[in-house]
Order: sequence, then C-alpha cells, then structure tokens
Amino acid sequence: MTARSDIRRVAIIGAGNGGCAAAVDLTQRGFEVRLWGRSASTIEPLIEADGIEYEGALGTGKLRPALISGDLAQVMRGTDLVLIMGPTHAHEEISRALTPHLTVDQLVMAAPGHTLLLIPATVRRLGGRLDTYCDATTLPYICRKLSPAKVRVSRTAKVLMFAAFPGEITSEAAARIAPVLPAITPTPSLLHTVFPYTNAVHHPPALLLNIGRVEATGGDYCHYFEGITPSVGRLIDSLDDERIAVGAAFGVTVERLPDYFFRIGYTTAEGRAGGAYGVFHHSEPNRWIKAPASVGHRFFDEDVPFGLVALSELGRLGGVGTGLIDAVIAVAGAAVGQDFRRNGLTLDRMGVTGLSRDRLIGLLHTGE
Repeated sequence: MTARSDIRRVAIIGAGNGGCAAAVDLTQRGFEVRLWGRSASTIEPLIEADGIEYEGALGTGKLRPALISGDLAQVMRGTDLVLIMGPTHAHEEISRALTPHLTVDQLVMAAPGHTLLLIPATVRRLGGRLDTYCDATTLPYICRKLSPAKVRVSRTAKVLMFAAFPGEITSEAAARIAPVLPAITPTPSLLHTVFPYTNAVHHPPALLLNIGRVEATGGDYCHYFEGITPSVGRLIDSLDDERIAVGAAFGVTVERLPDYFFRIGYTTAEGRAGGAYGVFHHSEPNRWIKAPASVGHRFFDEDVPFGLVALSELGRLGGVGTGLIDAVIAVAGAAVGQDFRRNGLTLDRMGVTGLSRDRLIGLLHTGE
C-alpha cells in the first residue's frame, strides 16, 4: 500500500442509525460526505427532508451532507474512503453492490465490522479491486433514529478497536483513518476486532429472556435498565466467559464485558464491579433506550447469526467448547422460526474455510 493524500471525501454506505450519525458528525467536521441507503424506505425520507435532523451529543439542528442518493455509483465516484455502516448481516449484499464501483485507490472500512474476510473475499470473488480493507468492532456512536429523517446520538465512542488486512499494514491504515474516526485503537489483526464485539453476548440473551414481555407490550420497557435483571446478567456473564475463552485460543486477550464498558466510558466503577447486571444498571448512555418493538430486530437478526454463530464457529476451529453460546443460538432460532446457524457467519462466509487455527492467524497478519 503506497502513501496517499488525506481523506476528504467519504462515501457512507448505509443510512440507518449509524450512517446518519456519521453523516452528521463528519459533515460538521468539514468532510465531504455522500450518503447512500440500501432501501428506498430509508433513503427517500432523507432526500425528501433535504437533510438529517439530529439531537444529543452532536448538538441539535439539521444539516445536509454533500449528497444523499440512492445512486451508488454517484455516491462512490471519486471518494477517498468507503465507510460501510450497514448491519453485519448485510455485508455480503453490500459487498456485491459495491464491487462494480470500487477503484483500487479507495480505502474500504466497515464499522461495525467483525466479519473477518467476508467483505474482501466477496469483492475478490466477484472480480473487484480492493487494495486496503479495515474494520472496527462496532459503530462509533450510541445512536437511534427517532424518525426516518432524525437521529439522536447519545454518545460518541471513546475507544474503537481497529485493524486492517493484512495486519502488518494496520499502523499505516490507522494513520489515514484517525482524522476521520479519532477513537480508533489499532490492534494486531482482524481477529482482534471480532472478539471485543460484546453485543453478541448481551443483546440476544436479554431479548430472549424477555421475549414474552416484548410480544405482550411491543417493547414498552427500558431494554437495558429493566430487561437485564440479576438472572439475565448471570447468563450474560457466562456467555462472556465463553467469548473470552475462544479469543484466548487464537492468542487474543479479550477484556471482560464490565472492564470494556468501563474503559470506553459506558459504565461506572461501581457498575464495573457488579458483572453484566451492574454494568447496565450504571450505564447512563444506555439507561433509557427502549426495548425492540418486536422480536424481528437486529438483537436477534444480526447479533445471533453474525455474533454468536461466529464465536461458535471460531470456537470449533480453536478447539474450545461453546455450549451456552450454542444453546442460545438454538433456542433463539426455535423461538423465531429461523435457522440462524445456516444463515450466519460460518467459516465459509468469513472466507477462511479449510484453514487451521495457525494458518488463519498467519494469513490475517501477512495476507498470505
């Protein structure tokens, strides 16, 4: 990878919660932002409103990025950074859409990422040209859309685990990305952005153990503050233990959920000492977030197949048992009538099928 000019033009792929928050943030900071959404129902209200309304940590107001469009070719043309902010379960679809329009000089980043080589493998399989790929563990914001054209940003991330492929170019990629996303924290390889994805171990069990309440009330309660009781918290802690064990099998030191939330500023010292239950009962950014209105929500649709299934698959490769993770995958799938494992982030979808643990570690570091 050769040195290039500073990033000024950014294509944001995905006009949901994170995409709209990023469009506001980067436009405020002087970047030329072009925003694209996968569906007409997402992008057209923003076009009709002629911009994005916002409130919260980024202030209150309305602004218009340089371009809001459903024309992907127009959005991507001439941009320096292609920032994928769609959900991980849409990464394959997004990659197929991007491939005809990618140029070799564009840097591609996914936030959230944590899908290993799914995106670069898909692009290359389709004959596309992808020079530098990088990702972050999660979105750079805690945010929710209040309406189709308005977003509330509760908090911007203080720490965003970041890596490039191959890992040996991470420092160079980070130097380019840092002015855009200052919270990035470089790590050795893409494996190090998979295991810190804590949503996988707290969203699915909290929704699963409150599934009757969601269906009866339409989610009329605070998901984290009321839905994560001491018993739910204990299950989350046990799932977290399995996540940490799988990471260790790949040489990745993984922070416990309470330590990670404390470090990124999402809970207090008191919350940190109280396990998952304590974390969420002392998490001001998450406290008032309502539960999903239905079980057809990303807490299942994304965090089970593209969070828990990935941990299960890597556990199998690394020789680590994931009994509780496998149980949540199975029970959640039975409850909503979906085969999350078949449709999830398998080793094949990650682009690493047939590799041993050691071969995978080497590939992610050197690219060979």
